[in-house]
Amino acid sequence: MKVWPRSLFQRNMLLIAVLIVVAQVSSAVLFRELVMKPRVRQSAQSAARHIEALQAGLAALPQSQRQAFLDRMNAHAQAPAAQGLDAAPAPQAVISRRLSPLEQAYIDQISRVLSTEGGQVQWRREPGQPLAIQITLEGAHYWMTVPGLVSSQGVPRTWVIGSVITALLAIWGAWLIQRRLNRPLARVIDAAQALGRGERVPALPEDGPSEIATVAKGFNEMAANLANHERERALMLAGLSHDLRTPLTKIRLATEMLQGQGDAALLASVDRSIDGMAHLLQQFMDFTRASREVGAPQEPLLQVDVNDLVRETLAMCVLDDAGAADVRLSLGEVPQLNLPVHAMRRILLNLLVNAQRHGRPPIDVVTRVAQQRLFIEVMDRGPGIAASAVDQVKRPFAQGNEARSHMQGGAGLGLAIVERIAQAHQARLDLLHREGGGLLARLDWPLNEVSS
Repeated sequence: MKVWPRSLFQRNMLLIAVLIVVAQVSSAVLFRELVMKPRVRQSAQSAARHIEALQAGLAALPQSQRQAFLDRMNAHAQAPAAQGLDAAPAPQAVISRRLSPLEQAYIDQISRVLSTEGGQVQWRREPGQPLAIQITLEGAHYWMTVPGLVSSQGVPRTWVIGSVITALLAIWGAWLIQRRLNRPLARVIDAAQALGRGERVPALPEDGPSEIATVAKGFNEMAANLANHERERALMLAGLSHDLRTPLTKIRLATEMLQGQGDAALLASVDRSIDGMAHLLQQFMDFTRASREVGAPQEPLLQVDVNDLVRETLAMCVLDDAGAADVRLSLGEVPQLNLPVHAMRRILLNLLVNAQRHGRPPIDVVTRVAQQRLFIEVMDRGPGIAASAVDQVKRPFAQGNEARSHMQGGAGLGLAIVERIAQAHQARLDLLHREGGGLLARLDWPLNEVSS
């Protein structure tokens, strides 16, 4: 599991948050070292001089008056009068756990300054009471309240709250700025994905920061160049197909005139070659039309019976009873639907021809409607298509795996034509492995209008 985020937005936000936290911690450390600690040392020296003065004053008093004087002084310092002051002092280790680091530094500084006759200085702080130091005079122990720190915390609470609020505001502002920068990048990503699917994308706005404007301008130029190349290729294919039809028709006429006069096997071979060339030319024309449909105005919708359309298209592919026996229909209860008839016919024709030319019988055709979507499945028992080659065979002039394409060659445009038409109508073509072997070509077509 990778903790480091993958998107640029998340990485920038994490970097900004880390920098803000480091800056706040650094300022807290500097505040502690440059402000709080000098104040602690100064306060400790002042408290030590105060204790020395009180100690000298106590030494000048008669022993009988010392405790009363300390009681009045401690009461003035808002300490409980004589309550528990003569109790045994707590161990230094226990005291340390009750004190903050600055209080401990404060006590250590006072202890180093003071010079008492009793040796080690003893401290204590009862819950809810200020610090007290033990003074020893003539063998008697006295507890004296010590002026406390202005703040016993290393970093004042107000400063902590202000720092947290400042950090949150900084992160929120950075999020707003980063989101504003991320929007044009998101537009570029969406446009690039649409362009990769073969869709025509509108030009991106070339405004905003210079870097974003440069990226948008470069993308617009690339999309325009690709569109020009696509138009030129489609024009070339259309012109080539049109120019070859006339000589092909003459050759077919010549072979028909030579029937019964020449070698029958040779004439049959020439007829098959002519049929193959005619099929290739038709694919060129279909691919040109399908390319124009992507991003172009949609074909008008007509109310049609999908099952009748399947039967009609199948009749165009099967010319004899033997071929019809290889195709099995499993047509569901599909109501009258509003569909682009010519686009659907071209899709069905290409899927059926692909199954006949590259698969093996039996070929099953299934129709059904579910959740406002039309599903048409064409299944064969051929070698199928490897999952890694699915995207490849949807590209123009691409062939499937060797086991599937060696039976009959082709231009590699059948599935590309289906893919282009499906994209133009927000539909989807899935090429799946058929259980038991073979290929399952599934057309998933969204239905905007359904008529009964």
